[in-house]
Amino acid sequence: MQEYTNHSDTTFALRNISFRVPGRTLLHPLSLTFPAGKVTGLIGHNGSGKSTLLKMLGRHQPPSEGEILLDAQPLESWSSKAFARKVAYLPQQLSPAEGMTVRELVAIGRYPWHGALGRFGAADREKVEEAISLVGLKPLAHR
Repeated sequence: MQEYTNHSDTTFALRNISFRVPGRTLLHPLSLTFPAGKVTGLIGHNGSGKSTLLKMLGRHQPPSEGEILLDAQPLESWSSKAFARKVAYLPQQLSPAEGMTVRELVAIGRYPWHGALGRFGAADREKVEEAISLVGLKPLAHR
């Protein structure tokens, strides 16, 4: 693991974070960085804290101790809108989205740029198609 450094090429930086519930430590103190523009894999056995760590990065669960930085700023300093424009979180278990296509689900991610009553324009459609292509889902976008 890489120790925390304050580089502008770092997206997330974790400083000695941990997560505990009464009587049990689910994530032991951890310090690492996630380089910008790189894919990082989290590998571990069941119950090792992978999902807990992702929930903390997505602001769904605060750490018991330590600090998480996004672009060198503490997570709690980001407004909801600014954070949503920077970070997307897809949970392990989704509620059924019957009647929605992959393309429509991806389009929901554009909400932070135009709000509930904003218009979904050509730039939004372009971003949705780009995201679908990046993850190799183009053949399934209509499902």
